[in-house]
Amino acid sequence: MKFAFAGLLVMAAMPLHAMAAPLECSSDSLMKHVSEQTREIDAYISNSDNPQQTQQALTSMARGLRESGQVSNHDNEMKQLASGAEFQPSQSFCDDMQTTMAAIRSYMESHPQ
Repeated sequence: MKFAFAGLLVMAAMPLHAMAAPLECSSDSLMKHVSEQTREIDAYISNSDNPQQTQQALTSMARGLRESGQVSNHDNEMKQLASGAEFQPSQSFCDDMQTTMAAIRSYMESHPQ
């Protein structure tokens, strides 16, 4: 369930120096990075005075990335990634995942708990 939330958060929508280089565009690499960020998001929410409000704020911020056109809708690839199936993601999906993960990291850094 935690992965599902993070996955949705990442698409509704690692330290920045770790994300500076492009992600290897493979399902394994994406899974690794999403799993790492899921742990960071879980800790961030757990340390919050109001976990539900914090989760909503993160979700809203990530959703704003899609609504503003900064990232595209990749529901089919996100479902494949969440299933754990090995597949070759599109470069657009990898780029948008990196953009979203960097935005989430930046948000958490600028709103410390």
